[in-house]
Amino acid sequence: MKKTIACLLSLLFTLLVFSSCQSSNSNWGSFTSERTESYDHKYFANQKVSDSNIVVTIYNNETKTEVFSFTPARSRDFWGICWESDTYNIWIQSGDIGVLCYQYDNETWILNKDAQRPADIISKYD
Repeated sequence: MKKTIACLLSLLFTLLVFSSCQSSNSNWGSFTSERTESYDHKYFANQKVSDSNIVVTIYNNETKTEVFSFTPARSRDFWGICWESDTYNIWIQSGDIGVLCYQYDNETWILNKDAQRPADIISKYD
């Protein structure tokens, strides 16, 4: 009986932790820490922590092969990525450097500090 109660309490605790993680992501505006696809589903991007930095890797969705990767921010400051709604540009959100664009150019994504954020991309700070 004690084992059953301990298992149920452990399960309840896990569910509470998981649900609080899910709800915190809703405060990220348009950005996500999850896998996300381009507007036409040609590409998808994943993020992972490597050392103390975030690495964003872009894949071809049809072949599932890696196309490009870049390191936009430190992991402790990072608040996700999002695609523009009609291009392959990717926007990143970071607590220390703000919201920045990685502009698409022939299957490479290059930082464009002068890019103007589209109105439909909402920062967690807006």
